[in-house]
Amino acid sequence: MVSKKFATLLFGLMFLLLAACQPQEEVAELPTLAVLPTLTPSDTPTMSPSATHTPTATSTPTATATATFTPSNTPTTTTTPTITLTSTFTITPTNTLTNTPVPTNTSTATSTPVFTNTPLAPTILSFTASATNVTANSSISLVWSSDAESARIDQLNAQGQVSQTFNVVPSGTLPVTVPGNLGTLVVYRLTVFRGATQDTRSVAITVQCATSWFFGNEYAPPNSGCPTGPQSTGQGAFQAFERGFMIYINDSNRNTIYGAQNQDSRFITYGNSWDGTSTYSCFGTPTGGLQAPQEMFAWAYCNTNAPIGGWSGAIGFATTAIDKGNRTIQFEDSGAVYLDSPLGVFRFSNSTGTWSKIK
Repeated sequence: MVSKKFATLLFGLMFLLLAACQPQEEVAELPTLAVLPTLTPSDTPTMSPSATHTPTATSTPTATATATFTPSNTPTTTTTPTITLTSTFTITPTNTLTNTPVPTNTSTATSTPVFTNTPLAPTILSFTASATNVTANSSISLVWSSDAESARIDQLNAQGQVSQTFNVVPSGTLPVTVPGNLGTLVVYRLTVFRGATQDTRSVAITVQCATSWFFGNEYAPPNSGCPTGPQSTGQGAFQAFERGFMIYINDSNRNTIYGAQNQDSRFITYGNSWDGTSTYSCFGTPTGGLQAPQEMFAWAYCNTNAPIGGWSGAIGFATTAIDKGNRTIQFEDSGAVYLDSPLGVFRFSNSTGTWSKIK
């Protein structure tokens, strides 16, 4: 608040100023204005009392009185009675289990009586052979008994391939000749029938060949037949190649070259037409320690074809010099031929045109 003294002084000052603005005739009265400087010093000391505005700040602390949040005691309203909502009435739905009386499905069981009208399954009561270890082409008798409507006997080789079939009665006897061209094992299988059902039983016959193999009976393939006779020996030759070999045999029955390639185990035979003196060069010059085909093999190389393509692409160059030792040969009643060589004994199957090493 402005003091009255200050207002009076201010009013006086304004009056004097207004008066000074009026036209004065006499400038001698101006020194009376020299009193004015005394008004401003007395004014400034009175301005410091304006600091009395600080009392207004004391009105804000009254807001701290709101700290009386005594309602913190209200947390006592944690009324646990709300837990009573877990009423076990939810268990009562177990009554719905009474709605699952599925036993009504058991009535279907009464509708599944086994059809008594179906005939009994056929049954083989016995099946035997008069001998189970015989020489090739021996006769034996098969005897069987069964409860069935019809029957059949199959003759099989060791690989299960059927070679002959006999239609027979449900119970009876059958004389058979055990072949020698099915290998060392022949199987007779009896099958009996009634309606759409059947029963099966087998008898195995071991075949002893009348003639032994020159390389040993134990090395004969399981599906091989028996020798048609003893082995023979004749002038021969052998040469190994990169991807195959050639064998020559000259006995009383043949003068033949066997050319074999490794791919697919294929072989082919040619009658030897080499004149004994001619030389050939269709194969070029071998390199890398390899050798050229020689004598009758050189003739075959340049004048015949391999089982697949030419000999150069099929078997390549020779890896050994020609071996001109005698060769041993023996024939199987199935048509296969067995030949020995410096690398072992080979079987040449005439029916398929493939070879295999058996020893």
